[in-house]
Amino acid sequence: MRKLNYFIGTVTLMSVVMMGCNESQKNESIQEPAPSSNSQLSILTNQKASAQEEQQALEMTLEYKTVEFAVDNKEGEELLTVEKMLAKKEILKPFLTERNLERSSIGLPFQVADREDASLHAEDIKAKIKESKNDWMLVEYTLHLVFTNDDGEETKTIPLEGEITFLQEQGGWRIQDDTYNMKAFMDIVNKL
Repeated sequence: MRKLNYFIGTVTLMSVVMMGCNESQKNESIQEPAPSSNSQLSILTNQKASAQEEQQALEMTLEYKTVEFAVDNKEGEELLTVEKMLAKKEILKPFLTERNLERSSIGLPFQVADREDASLHAEDIKAKIKESKNDWMLVEYTLHLVFTNDDGEETKTIPLEGEITFLQEQGGWRIQDDTYNMKAFMDIVNKL
């Protein structure tokens, strides 16, 4: 238990430090656009993403949420290890912008699975485009996070809903932000 508390504290501290560093770098690099480029920028951002790009964002949402919440909690196996976190980060890397990869809460599903002594997976994932432009998209989604015991029997289900913001990065669509109702997670993580 002491080792777990140390690990959670270390991960939390690293996240806070990294978020602080990212924010200060972001503020330093902000520049006002030249007046002549303003009109071109507004023309570009008013164009809608193509139907193919929207479909790609919807498919990425389904795949990302499936992978993000997949935690296999085998009996006698330690869930909260650096190796597991790094492996999950590598799996999620193709989906996320560089900025989001550094501030993503990759360990949260592991913490929840560990606390509940259960495996996790997402079911009934539904996604739709809320707003779409040529350089960003907003996707709404709902899903059920299912907890199962060692015998594969469902022990609990938590409905989740959220929004994912996609941006163009490195020639493709990447997730810049994923916001969902985390209260149920925090209640589990913080329970005594």
